[in-house]
Amino acid sequence: MTSTQIDLGACRERLLTLAVSGWEIPAALTLPASGAPESAILLVPGSLFSDVNGDYPVWNMRPHVYAHLARQLSSRGHAVYRYAKMGPGTGSVAVDQAESEQVKSWPGRVVVSRAALAALRAALGECAGPPPRTVLAGHSEGAVVASLLATEPDVTPLDGVVLLSGPSIGILGIMREQVGAFLPPGTDLDAARADFDAGAAYVRRGEAIPPGLETKPSLRGLVGVGRTGQAYLAACDASDPCAAAARIAAPVLIVQGGRDGSVLPHHAERLRAARGARPTELLIVPELTHMYKVLPDGISGMEAFGLPGETDSRVSDGIDAWIRKLPAGR
Repeated sequence: MTSTQIDLGACRERLLTLAVSGWEIPAALTLPASGAPESAILLVPGSLFSDVNGDYPVWNMRPHVYAHLARQLSSRGHAVYRYAKMGPGTGSVAVDQAESEQVKSWPGRVVVSRAALAALRAALGECAGPPPRTVLAGHSEGAVVASLLATEPDVTPLDGVVLLSGPSIGILGIMREQVGAFLPPGTDLDAARADFDAGAAYVRRGEAIPPGLETKPSLRGLVGVGRTGQAYLAACDASDPCAAAARIAAPVLIVQGGRDGSVLPHHAERLRAARGARPTELLIVPELTHMYKVLPDGISGMEAFGLPGETDSRVSDGIDAWIRKLPAGR
């Protein structure tokens, strides 16, 4: 594990390398400027090719959300470990081609997050000692990954799980909800969704989308990822986020922006309902986007997704307050 230390004033940051399954993945551990951390938080990234800071260099989008969350939480007394995705522009490097191919899949996301959880504990053991609480926090698709990891029978005991803008349905259902956001005004959305449903059915069966259907505007994103990407989406779609969330034994905090155009706010309510009587809190901040920015008028779609600027501190405030109420040392 390599390490470079950065002084950020209210917190300290160590730039690390997460070595897992033939990959070297950029990672960072952010710590309070002084004192022992209140908790250790593993931040699990969402979909697409994000770097360690939560930027998307391939698409020139830099919301910086994971760096902001980590540093805000560390300034409030928490240790936060975050890591990049595997893929172009993220800084991740495959050092063993054969082994690295084994985790370029939906199950591979849980493998990597498990390794990151172990790396968090090891890094803290070197510099700060074990904290009183350990928390998983998954953003967007990463919320599903965190739910799956939290429910594995041999996972290290967790004190809490934070679902940040997590979906309540499979990824293909989320993409269907987004159809209207990426088509021009006046589009027949019923017809567009019917086209998407037809294409998604082929993907779920593991079949190629027929050439006559590939050209439909609502399938542009699904076709664009290619057959390998479609296989990943089909496997991801087969995971039931509500069922996974319902199985989490630890307390859960669900966080949602009210102006999220990627994972709509009703998903937070469905996840809350799925939890039943298990200990669960819901934090909805009405003004915020998927990346927890205050959305200016007239901005939508991918522009809203990639909006730069500071991540709203109400999210970190809510997470901090919730963690401090958790019993220590499950």
